[in-house]
Amino acid sequence: MDTPQSLPRNSPVKLSDQVVGRLEGDIVSGKYRPGDRLPTEAELCDTLGVSRSVVRDALRTLESMGLVHIQRRHGIVVAEPSGGQIAHALSLRLQWSDMTMADVLEARRGLEQALAVEASCRGGPQDWQRMRGILDQFRDHVAAGRQTEAHVAHLDFHLAILSALHLPALEMMLQPLHEIILISSMPREPESVEGWDIDSHVPIVDALESGSQTATRDAVRNHFTETHAAHTDEFRAMLFRDARNLPIYEELAKGISRVPGEKHRGSVYQPKAI
Repeated sequence: MDTPQSLPRNSPVKLSDQVVGRLEGDIVSGKYRPGDRLPTEAELCDTLGVSRSVVRDALRTLESMGLVHIQRRHGIVVAEPSGGQIAHALSLRLQWSDMTMADVLEARRGLEQALAVEASCRGGPQDWQRMRGILDQFRDHVAAGRQTEAHVAHLDFHLAILSALHLPALEMMLQPLHEIILISSMPREPESVEGWDIDSHVPIVDALESGSQTATRDAVRNHFTETHAAHTDEFRAMLFRDARNLPIYEELAKGISRVPGEKHRGSVYQPKAI
């Protein structure tokens, strides 16, 4: 952006959106890296041939997208890549709808059934060993009353099915599901070992390891059937957005970002946005 690149005035796209597109392209292409400063507002105005109000509107949009940080003394700084805001957007979309917990669980069942069936063909011994290790951790955390860690282990188990597909692009595309899994998996009685229904996860690993698509489909379906049965009619009928009023939701929001572990744990749950 060293030479004038004035934006077209005859475009149907409003000027601020054109500025967003131009700067977003510069960031994604690597022209500006995380931690780099963008040109100042005045420089952007001169280079793009737009007013300061247009630039400020565009910068607010870029900041809301998580692409830049606007700091009083440091200027406009390119942010580190994070899927957190995108991931939380799906949860917000469901919260704005009239979807119930039962609707979300049924949608998860259909999706995870299909993913698991494919994973039974593509996964290998290391994947199944990892899943059994996660189940052991899950069981230990529940037995010790470590509820936040138990939630993370439970999430890890379901994500391990996706990981067994060995399709990194798909894992990235489905990252918004992480928060949905956490919210829709809240047990009725988290202090009770039985409330977590750990044993219904074991047949899933057994079926995956057998390589049988039919057994895998049945195991996932049975797991979600048992999950539905473990919840009260009141919980299943609850609007997804009302889950935020449950005490366990608040505790999860406070604790989940403090649990050390793999990369996804830092961006799965965004307490500030709750």
